[in-house]
Amino acid sequence: MTAPRTLHRTTVAQSWAWMRLDILIRLIPLTVGPLVFSWFTGTPLADFGLSFAHPLRDVAISIPLGLAGFAIATGFASYLGRRSGRWFVPTVPDLTVQSVYYIVLNAPIEEWFFRGFVQGMLSRWWQAPAIAVLVATAIFGAYHFLDRWGWRPVVGATAAGLFLGLIYLWQPSPPSLLAPTLVHAAITCGFLSLGPYVLYYWRRKSLG
Repeated sequence: MTAPRTLHRTTVAQSWAWMRLDILIRLIPLTVGPLVFSWFTGTPLADFGLSFAHPLRDVAISIPLGLAGFAIATGFASYLGRRSGRWFVPTVPDLTVQSVYYIVLNAPIEEWFFRGFVQGMLSRWWQAPAIAVLVATAIFGAYHFLDRWGWRPVVGATAAGLFLGLIYLWQPSPPSLLAPTLVHAAITCGFLSLGPYVLYYWRRKSLG
């Protein structure tokens, strides 16, 4: 398969143009929704995974799983770039901005909503954790269509969501969002920021 024909070096200005809208129309609602639910129902926030009961264990499993997720996401981004003929690689300043955004905002908020809130509440309501994982994963995957992603990226996001859902499921009680959040951040950076950046410079160096 041929290499991408068009290289796009994204800038901080370009990223901030979509980030500011993303914060308003996506991240704020995803953050506030579970808080409102908790306030009306009296559900403790710990039931949504806001717990640091086993941080050493969470960090220890996040390192190998995060590295694996990063590598797979980077390879998948390369595959999609080759298929589409377009390759989006951040400039150095934009690499920093995007990576911080994915690590500090995107990953924690998406895990808070989809794993902590949706998966956690469905699991408690239905008393069927495996079914809750599958339903939450389907919702997580379908939600990426809102960004007008094609079906291939959505399949990738759904697979990542299943992986993260299983990480959240298979842990000691009380559940914590720490491990899935760290792995989520690694996957997103591999797919959208650091992964494409590393591949770009590795390929450029190998050709030059």
